[in-house]
Amino acid sequence: MKKSLIRSSLVLSLVFLLCLAFSCKKQAEDTDPGAELKARVRLEINEAYNKGNLDVLDDMYSPDVLYHLTPYPDVVGLEAYKQYITAQRTSYPDIKLTIQEIIVDGDNGAMRWTFEGTHEGDSPTLGISATGNHVKFTGTVVFHTVEGKGVEIWNNVDWMSLLKQLGYTFTPPQVPEKEETN
Repeated sequence: MKKSLIRSSLVLSLVFLLCLAFSCKKQAEDTDPGAELKARVRLEINEAYNKGNLDVLDDMYSPDVLYHLTPYPDVVGLEAYKQYITAQRTSYPDIKLTIQEIIVDGDNGAMRWTFEGTHEGDSPTLGISATGNHVKFTGTVVFHTVEGKGVEIWNNVDWMSLLKQLGYTFTPPQVPEKEETN
């Protein structure tokens, strides 16, 4: 009887602790002020970039969204942004964009990402014909929203890594020899 009572107490304590842990986790998720924006970012990456469903962008972005992709010219407007994504998906038809981390602070956010795909079409940014090379590189995005709609995006890409994987080689500049003084 005593062993049964101890077991029952232990089981009930364990059940209570598990319920408490799940309740606290759920409460933390419910109180994350950036949870909705993070979910929207995940939806954009999974649907628009990875699946090509660009319709999801209509509710996410201002019609005059501004997308910065240094050193290239800015992409201005939602339709131009959709064309940019379509060109990326054409150049890398097996594209897999993976979110490594999302940080949200009010209307601003940042994301670390990994891009992976096979370069099978002309590159919309680099102007390079298809190489057939499989690439994997990283970058970061900083974004700003107003009233729940994306209005400006700054994308920073590891261009050196991408170019190396596409077959480019880099030669350091030749430094002139110093003249000896007597």
